[in-house]
Amino acid sequence: MAVGRTGQRAWPYGDQTAHAQVVISTWLALTPDRQNQLLARLIAATVHDGAGGALERFAGTGHLDAEKALDELNDVRVPIEREAWVDLLGQYIITSGGRS
Repeated sequence: MAVGRTGQRAWPYGDQTAHAQVVISTWLALTPDRQNQLLARLIAATVHDGAGGALERFAGTGHLDAEKALDELNDVRVPIEREAWVDLLGQYIITSGGRS
């Protein structure tokens, strides 16, 4: 990976400005509720154990069984830098009450 003028490593995939603009514009066009749901689904996709449980189903379909998802979430183990993700997902599950 190349090092830029500031001494920081340069992004190895080229200029992603146009792609970033599309992603950000699309995200901002969503309602806050939809933003929260999509972020929760993305987190669920990264932490589920792949065993066909409630978190995997929520990640893939948006269908949330809050009680089962919280039970699974209690068993999730992540590195300390991702604990905030699990906390956020738990808050989403509790506040949405399975209304996905």
